[in-house]
Amino acid sequence: MGTSTNNTGGTGGGWTDFKRSASYFARYGGRERVAKTLAGFVAAMGGAAAAAASAGGGTRTGQSLGTFLAESTGPEGLAGGLEAIGLQHLIGQDRFTVLSELINALGGAGTDLEEEAARGALLDVLDELLPEGDEASLESVQLDETGVREALCRYIAALVYNRAIPVIEVRLESLESQTLIQQRDRELRDFIDALVRLRMQDLSPLKVDWEGPDGQGFIQGILQAVYEQLEAGE
Repeated sequence: MGTSTNNTGGTGGGWTDFKRSASYFARYGGRERVAKTLAGFVAAMGGAAAAAASAGGGTRTGQSLGTFLAESTGPEGLAGGLEAIGLQHLIGQDRFTVLSELINALGGAGTDLEEEAARGALLDVLDELLPEGDEASLESVQLDETGVREALCRYIAALVYNRAIPVIEVRLESLESQTLIQQRDRELRDFIDALVRLRMQDLSPLKVDWEGPDGQGFIQGILQAVYEQLEAGE
């Protein structure tokens, strides 16, 4: 599920309400309880603006990912993306090496919980994006605007999920049924994913200067909008 079970959240106030909502969701599931639980997370973080602002590591990683994805839309595909970000030495390397070095290059060192959440989200995207098998050519994966948007949707949805899941995960692990745990986890992921896709459906990621203020504003804007929606409990 999440990236860490070491973060049990804060105490008192909004954290108490969040943990209580997470317990009810774990027991009974359902869209309304998902919404209430995630609204509780945003409240515990100090509200939508604070939740978005505190995702500095996730924003920076999202910008780096956006650069790589946008540069992978040419005829050389992912190989062109690697070359554009100075990682051309990875072309021809085995899949594990490419994946590991890309995560380190784009995702930071993972020295705190925010960077850890971002690296986990990045891994989800890159693991699906890179071709299977060490003999597969990186040039065979050529992205277009739809592909870039899809990858960014998955990244932001996974980031939001990873930031909220540690507290929820503790409650899910108390369930006796692994099938039920997976069902609850899927409810949570699907709820977040739908919100992110709604916010990104009309955006053009290929028109963004990912390394500048536009890139930061793009990621922060989506996070802010999603957290506002979650805060409303809708």
